[in-house]
Amino acid sequence: MTHSAVQYTRSLLSRAGTLLLGLALVVSLSACGDDDDGGSGMNAPTVEQSISDQSATADQGAVEVADLNSVFSGENLSFQVSSSDSEVASASVDAGTLTVTPQDGGTATISAVATNDAGEASTSFGITVNLPEAPGSP
Repeated sequence: MTHSAVQYTRSLLSRAGTLLLGLALVVSLSACGDDDDGGSGMNAPTVEQSISDQSATADQGAVEVADLNSVFSGENLSFQVSSSDSEVASASVDAGTLTVTPQDGGTATISAVATNDAGEASTSFGITVNLPEAPGSP
């Protein structure tokens, strides 16, 4: 082989090596992928069970509806709850327990959201709040 052929072959091998190194880097980074984990290594929350629609009476006081740790699965979950109409029913969460407090007659939708570093999941249910019967009514 001539000297120029050897130099040309070395040049090609050098470029091929650089190309293969770059390709290996791209494949390696894409293997990390976007697992929707926000880089945390954990999975986003998922809804494991639904919460049944509820019925309550306006004067009955707070009702513990669900343990959100059983409704959702995932690691390091935090919860937020809300009511579509807080004049009908308000919602709160303490240590994962969802509590609804009936206020006045009507219907509302209660929503619960679980979040962690990887994402969020949500579920909702309806509540019907009835007014108490007037004293002496048949």
